[in-house]
Amino acid sequence: MTTIRQVLDQKGWGSIVLNGDQPIPQAAKFLTAKRIGAAPVVDEQGTLVGMLSERDIMRFVGELAEDIMNRTAADLMTALVVSCTPDSTILEGMLLMTNNRCRHLPVFEGRALVGVVSIGDLVKARLEEAEFEVDSLRAYITS
Repeated sequence: MTTIRQVLDQKGWGSIVLNGDQPIPQAAKFLTAKRIGAAPVVDEQGTLVGMLSERDIMRFVGELAEDIMNRTAADLMTALVVSCTPDSTILEGMLLMTNNRCRHLPVFEGRALVGVVSIGDLVKARLEEAEFEVDSLRAYITS
């Protein structure tokens, strides 16, 4: 079974983070420039306090209208964040995402944030895993 560690080995370790006091226009430009759908939000000590996603921003665009320009990442982030470890399996990660209705999981090794995986990362890994299984079965049958 493929682990989150193996996904991060392919994708890359580390995480791009937002500061909680970052203005929403700047945070939105940052997410777009990095071509990511969400980023962890950290406080002054670098501690994870939430996740800010494009979806969070869009949810508030309708509610706040022009006032969104005066809000920060901490104002709009999702504060209750589920996470996983590098030793979690991709299926465990997918289950966490499904049950908690999120598309990104911060990955912690001990207390350190070591990466973020998206649903796209996990689906890609699962498809590669299934393809390998099929190829292995075909090789076995034809040998």
